[in-house]
Amino acid sequence: MAIFTPGKRDRHNRPLNRNKRSIVAMLTLTAMVDMFTVLAVFLLQNYETTGNVIELSDEVVLPKAAKVRELKPATVVVISKGKVIVDRVEISSIDEIKALPEVTVIPNLQARIQDSFRQLEEKNRIAGLSQIRQAVQQGRDGVDASQPEDFKRVTVQADKVVDSGTVKKVMYTLTEAGASEINFAVLRDDSRATP
Repeated sequence: MAIFTPGKRDRHNRPLNRNKRSIVAMLTLTAMVDMFTVLAVFLLQNYETTGNVIELSDEVVLPKAAKVRELKPATVVVISKGKVIVDRVEISSIDEIKALPEVTVIPNLQARIQDSFRQLEEKNRIAGLSQIRQAVQQGRDGVDASQPEDFKRVTVQADKVVDSGTVKKVMYTLTEAGASEINFAVLRDDSRATP
C-alpha cells in the first residue's frame, strides 16, 4: 500500500496543487516584542500613583472628611492608640506623651524628624533636583515662586480616637523640628460631599 502525503486530493488520490508553490506564512516575533515594549513603557509612564503616596497603618482608623486634597510624598508620622511611629520606627508611647507638660517638645520625635529632614536634604542636594526644579519654575513663571521645601513636608496619620492634646503636642514638635507643611491623612467621605 502506498503512503501519500496529507492534503487535498482529487478523485484519483493525486494531490490537487501539484504545480503550485505552497505559501508558508511566517510571523516575526521581533516586531511584536518591540510593539509590546513600547506599549508597556507608555503605560508605565502614564500610570498614576496617587493611591501609593503613603502606606496606611493597620493600627490606625483614619477620620473621614468631605473636602480632601491629594497627598504628596512626605515623611509619615503615625499616631495610633498606643504609640507614635515615624517612618515605621516607634518613637514614643502615647502615655509618655500625655505625661509631658502642655506646650513642650517631644525629644525623640524632634530628633527623628530632624534626622529624616537632613537625610532627605542630602539626597536632594546630591541629586541636584532642587536647583533644577527652581530653575525650571523660574523659567516658566519669570518670577521666583517660593514654595515650602519638599523634603520638609510631613503627613500625619492620627487615629480618630486619639485625644487632641496628644495631636497638638505632636504638631508642636513637628513645627519646632522645622516642618514646612503638615498634612493630615483622612478618608474621603462621599456621603457628605456636596455636588
